[in-house]
Amino acid sequence: MTRNTDWPKVSVVISTYERPKKLDRALESVYAQTFDDFEVVIVDDCTPDQDAMHKVLDKWEAKFSSRGVDMWAYRLEINSGYQCFPKNRGIERARGDYIAYLDDDNTWRPDHLQVCVDAIESDMSTDMVYSRLCYVVSDDAARKKVGEMFDGRIPEGDGLGIEWNPDVLAEKNYIDTNTILHSKGAFWHLVRETGYGWDEKLRRFGDWNFVWRWAVFGNNAKLVDKVTVDYYWHVNMMQLTRPAVEAPVCFNYSQYLALRKDKNHSSQSLSSPGTGQNT
Repeated sequence: MTRNTDWPKVSVVISTYERPKKLDRALESVYAQTFDDFEVVIVDDCTPDQDAMHKVLDKWEAKFSSRGVDMWAYRLEINSGYQCFPKNRGIERARGDYIAYLDDDNTWRPDHLQVCVDAIESDMSTDMVYSRLCYVVSDDAARKKVGEMFDGRIPEGDGLGIEWNPDVLAEKNYIDTNTILHSKGAFWHLVRETGYGWDEKLRRFGDWNFVWRWAVFGNNAKLVDKVTVDYYWHVNMMQLTRPAVEAPVCFNYSQYLALRKDKNHSSQSLSSPGTGQNT
């Protein structure tokens, strides 16, 4: 099948800030994908060292162009301080049917896009798929800091996959941004229902908030039970440096009302014979 380069199947959205070396590694993993019907949309959250960033972007724009893949890079005029604002701006510019995310400090394995596209297109009623990841500790300094955060129990190696369960999402997040591929149409459905996609007010746990609202407002998802992402622990990552006091942001009052409404709807459905609806 001939690729339509004007309308790629997948838009890869990468938000980045002040990590050109890590971005270089991330882009190398995107370039290595066996699937080739995609574009790359990079949103720089106003990195101060523009020269270092341009060096990386120019290098990979040339490489992707030689492969027939478009790479678009945008720079925000003011630093937003978190991933949600750049992700929304990237999606606004995306041309693909599906959106895939990669943070600048992580990498995909070569079959990531192919595995995810095959999974979501095996059942055209699926709105999102997410795979599993492997935790990698970058160095001894990261190991020490991660150990302190998790009381010596360092998440390392292949992570477990958890099947899609909205009830569990109300208690904890089990879906990492880097593992997600979703329909762009389902994203805009979320925007229509809630007024926004990624919540730009948040400073932590934007991915948890995103997938939780994805469930509450009627979109679905399914697990791809395969490790396709390498997630790197490093000393400068936000999860280790941003205060935990900023954590309780996954629920606000309007979201609580939406959840209560959703639970009431689910209870009514369960009490009505023959509905056949899942909670």
